[in-house]
Amino acid sequence: MNKLSILVVFTFSFSLLSAQDPNKNVFSQDEVIKLSNYAIELEKSILDNNPSDTALIAKLKGDYLLDLYGYSDEAVIKISNYLKELEKAKLSAELLAKEKELAKAEEIIKQQEAEMEEKFAELLINPILFDVNSSNPKEIDLFSLIYDLQLNKKLTVLLVGHTDASGSDNFNLNLSIQRATAVKRYLVNKGMQASRITIKGEGEWQPVAENATEAGRAKNRRVEISVK
Repeated sequence: MNKLSILVVFTFSFSLLSAQDPNKNVFSQDEVIKLSNYAIELEKSILDNNPSDTALIAKLKGDYLLDLYGYSDEAVIKISNYLKELEKAKLSAELLAKEKELAKAEEIIKQQEAEMEEKFAELLINPILFDVNSSNPKEIDLFSLIYDLQLNKKLTVLLVGHTDASGSDNFNLNLSIQRATAVKRYLVNKGMQASRITIKGEGEWQPVAENATEAGRAKNRRVEISVK
């Protein structure tokens, strides 16, 4: 085995060694940098040049050793490995810090979504009211609802239409669906995704007030809004 082959084997054998304990390191900071650069350049020269040209390799090695008199190849490679381990540790610490930041951000987002869902669970949204036999809302203003729904894309809306008892069952069922559809159309026109909105008609079967009075019937002609 020629001198170059021995050097290559020696180099990569020491690359498998553990990093040197910084408390036992006898090199100064300038020496550490110098030795590290030397080890890198020496290994690069061996790999980049013709391995059979031992004279060239020897010259390159000699050039790198001009400022490193007194240091063995063993010392050079040990400190080089030590610096590589430090760099790995630094990168690992940076990666861990980024992972912690990401986990913290995800936790904040989950907490905000949970708070939003809790808010809507407790939120009482006034029903949309209608005139007799009409599917056009008397008055509708859902700006705050739309704004909050745009903040949380996971929430969906259920619109349930109702009627009073003044018409036939089939007429009231169809009318209740038309009323829910009208409110859905309003939300979609304001930017809500249609896929997030479900409609349902209950006809006259779920009154919130007596149908015997006009005031009671007016309350029953409605679309109720729930968010989940």
